[in-house]
Amino acid sequence: MKRLPYNFLALLLAAVMFSSCASKKVEVSSRLNFAQQNQFDQLYFKASKQKVLGNYVEAAKLFIDALKIDPQSHAAMYQMGNLSIAVTNYHDAVYWSEKAMLTNPDYNYWYAGQLAQSYNKVGEFMKSAQIFEVMMDQEPDKRRNYEEASRQYINAGEFKKATGILEDYVKRFGLNEDVARMLEGLAYQQRKPKDAIAWMKKLVETNPTDIRYQGLLAESYGRNNQFDEAKAIYLSILRQEPGNGYANFGLSEIYQKTKQEDSSFHYLLTAFNDERVPLEMKMKVVGSYFPLLQREKMRAQALQLTQRLVEVHDKEEKAFIAHGDVLHAAGKMNEARNSLLKATEINPGDITVWRKLLSIDDELKNFEWLQIDSKNALEMFPNQPFLYIINAFAAFTNEDYTGAKTVAEEGLEIALLKNDKTDLLSTIGDASYELKDYKSCFEAYEELLELDAANDGALNNYAYYLSEQNQQLERALEMIDRALAINPTRATYIDTKGWILFMLERYDEALPLLKEAYNLIPNDEEIAEHYAQCLAKLNKLDEAQKVRDDINKTN
Repeated sequence: MKRLPYNFLALLLAAVMFSSCASKKVEVSSRLNFAQQNQFDQLYFKASKQKVLGNYVEAAKLFIDALKIDPQSHAAMYQMGNLSIAVTNYHDAVYWSEKAMLTNPDYNYWYAGQLAQSYNKVGEFMKSAQIFEVMMDQEPDKRRNYEEASRQYINAGEFKKATGILEDYVKRFGLNEDVARMLEGLAYQQRKPKDAIAWMKKLVETNPTDIRYQGLLAESYGRNNQFDEAKAIYLSILRQEPGNGYANFGLSEIYQKTKQEDSSFHYLLTAFNDERVPLEMKMKVVGSYFPLLQREKMRAQALQLTQRLVEVHDKEEKAFIAHGDVLHAAGKMNEARNSLLKATEINPGDITVWRKLLSIDDELKNFEWLQIDSKNALEMFPNQPFLYIINAFAAFTNEDYTGAKTVAEEGLEIALLKNDKTDLLSTIGDASYELKDYKSCFEAYEELLELDAANDGALNNYAYYLSEQNQQLERALEMIDRALAINPTRATYIDTKGWILFMLERYDEALPLLKEAYNLIPNDEEIAEHYAQCLAKLNKLDEAQKVRDDINKTN
């Protein structure tokens, strides 16, 4: 390590930290006797071991104990600073890192770097930059010191100083892309667009045949609204390398800025042809269209872009998801489903795609697809209760009652949340009823109501099933009254109460309820039949026949 004269370092830290202690000399180290040195070494070793094991609190305690034996151990101070950074206690990191540097008479790259980074963490960017400048002086051939010093000056808003550091870097090491970009940005910050463009020109001069550097120069012209110059460079790039996606992106942006939207989209679509342009860059463009999809022109463009996306990136799941999302937004549901199916083939382990796919199946009301797709999803995610719920529901809707019951029972074995359990128990109960397994049906609903006594849907269904089997009618009446107290306007609940009263032969009480339900949903065949039967029981045969005729005409 290079030796930094102590007085110089103390004066530097005094200027940087405004610390009075830096102006007086600190002893390099206490003189320890053999026993003290041995005890210190053991504590330091144990502390280092605990640090490696990740036991930071214990390590800190041991380093503090070591410092009690040798208060001038800059190595232990450095370690305390390091531990403070590890637990994100950056103010303590500054304290210990300052002490380590002040106590050590020699320049130490690690000590200085830690202090500079600690200053950065607490927002003391000027101090951080000044430490990195000391490191530049001590190790002028380390590029990182220049880069970090300039970044800290940028953080501090000292753009002129940052520029000076980077100019020194260029003199010593030459110009590279990262530094050129930084110098360009600093020039724009200081309202010096000519200087910004000049740096990009110098970058091109380092390698005139590098198309990438030419593109950076074109971007710089574009940022300064020198569109003709930028356009000329992009066109030159396309002559050298037809189909260059970045050049097409650049031209698209220029035409967009100059309000030539058709030309802008032409070059944008052409840019999507280049598979070398990262998918993420294209996805950002597609993402910008989503808030505009209600506009027909934007929707059409988004469809073209995502179609090109899946053609060029035909092994990328994200491309098909984006295409599916745009198709969905455009109302092209079947095509959206196909695109998402392709995404599941590429990456069957992405549950978000399955969710989108199942949602589209549900919107399409295609329960055969819903049953198939949810079954395939279950093969990938057998521990997801919502997939059992969806698959059981789809099977039930498809009148596959045995399948619905079996899947719901499997889901019940892994379900932990109350809502998941009640959904599955409801399906078990409904499927069992359709299978004429009334015992299993009633047991499922009993278990469901133990979990959620205020579940109005379960109260209604269970009450109706009991009435259909002419069992426990008084209890059924009590349950439907509880359901109606929760949701008094639902036609199916009103119908259930009317039907229970009918089964209790309380026809006069049943009739107004059944009529109300019929008026609410006149096209429901079952509700209409209940109403007609009650009318017939009360000898209103003509009215009963009219209700049946009306429902036959409708259906």
